[in-house]
Amino acid sequence: MLLIASPLKAESLRIVTEELAPCGFQVDDEARGFCSEVVLAVLKQINLQAPIEFYPWARAYEIAQAEKNILIYSIARIPEREALFHWVGAIAPYKTSLYKLKANTSIQVNSINQAKKYQIGVALDDVRLTYLQRHKFPSLKTVSSNVLNIRLLANNRIDLIAYDEASFAQILQDEGLDASLFERVFRLDELSDQVYMAFSLGSDTNLVTAFRDGLKIIKMNGIYDQIQIKYRNIE
Repeated sequence: MLLIASPLKAESLRIVTEELAPCGFQVDDEARGFCSEVVLAVLKQINLQAPIEFYPWARAYEIAQAEKNILIYSIARIPEREALFHWVGAIAPYKTSLYKLKANTSIQVNSINQAKKYQIGVALDDVRLTYLQRHKFPSLKTVSSNVLNIRLLANNRIDLIAYDEASFAQILQDEGLDASLFERVFRLDELSDQVYMAFSLGSDTNLVTAFRDGLKIIKMNGIYDQIQIKYRNIE
């Protein structure tokens, strides 16, 4: 195994993310999921160890904005964020769609403009909030976490939720909700691309370079492909 030799210090590094299966989640306090395994593989490649800390997304994002040497992952790369981070590289595909309660047959969405008629639940500092604000959606219900949005939708207190397709069924299961009661109504193509690893501004350039190199190596030597095979349904 090719290791990257560098005077890196693990104690100066923090890694933050959110619970969002199948990309990242915890089992017995251990990080699991497609994106988590990619990050762990890069750590092994560059001969570093650091714990992965799980927070609500708004808190993880706040930490990555306020401190140096913070690696945040499963973060979407959009124009509004481009200058806010040192981008390491893409680690997983994602697709975003609008969902409704199936019983709400009056809700019909065939375009972005048509979706603007409805109240949509979004989470603080989430890429979907930024996207919907950019497109001047007039009725957004902003809460602290996506779990709260799922509950609001389930109780018919909002019309729609914008959510990651690969994670939607899992969060419904975690909340004890029947997936057959919900329906995907429209894909947001501009929010269907890749999620990334990124470092906070002011981070050690050696750390940033090492992670970029480590990610490139695991994509070339087959390790990334092996992880991807385990999580085929993320694509």
